[in-house]
Order: sequence, then C-alpha cells, then structure tokens
Amino acid sequence: LSVDRETGEIKLHDVMLVADVGTVINPLGHRGQLDGGFAFGIGYALTEEIVMEDGRLVNASFADYKIPCQRDMPPFRVIELPPTGGQGPYGAKAAGESAQSAIAPAIANAVSAACGLRLKTLPLTAERIFDGLDQLTRAPERPR
Repeated sequence: LSVDRETGEIKLHDVMLVADVGTVINPLGHRGQLDGGFAFGIGYALTEEIVMEDGRLVNASFADYKIPCQRDMPPFRVIELPPTGGQGPYGAKAAGESAQSAIAPAIANAVSAACGLRLKTLPLTAERIFDGLDQLTRAPERPR
C-alpha cells in the first residue's frame, strides 16, 4: 500500500492471502468465503465505523456507513496451502474467518512501514492518518 502524506489517503495496490483451509469441498463457495471475508476485513480496517454521540447512534443508515463495494477492492490473490486435513468433513477447515481476521492488522502494519505512523484505532481513515502524520511532524525528536 501507499499513503498520501498530504491527504492521509491509503491506496491498496495488491493483496495476497495465504489460506490453509484443508480439503475444499465446494470450490465456488470456498472462493466466496475468502472473497467475502476479505471484503469484510477491508471494511473493518478502512471504512466501517459506528459513530455514537451521547449514547445515540449517529450513522443510523447505510448512507452514513461506508461498506466497501467491488470498486474498493484492490487486486487480490489467493495462495492455498496443500490440504493437511482438518476436523471438518473430508478434512475441511474454516475459510471465511481466516480471510477477515488478519486484514486490519496487516494494513495497520503496512501503514506503519509506509509512513512510520502506528495507529491503534480503527478504521484507518484518511482523517486519522492525516492527523497522526501531522502529530508525528510536530512531535519533538526523542532520544534513542
């Protein structure tokens, strides 16, 4: 990924997922689980946020809650490890959960590698990155 230091915008250029799912029973459903989990992870990492003020939900409709669509998806490659067997039927393992759980930490680490900013609040919005970069440039240098 790259980070635009003037706007805080993140651009994902390429993503690779390594999947250890055991025996694939339904190839079409399997790929749907990986793609859907990836899209869910992208939303969690970059755009989806429930905003509360005074105990009330502020973004009460999808017009105010950005769910990623196909246009938001970067090139996405999947490498599947050879089946080693799982506890499911015919040696199957879970697929969708593995695709979503690693996305946010991977993007946060890539942001840190790209610009030196370590954010600990999701989603990693352009505003948060811009503000974080601004604070980094204003912070006095610490002794090493």
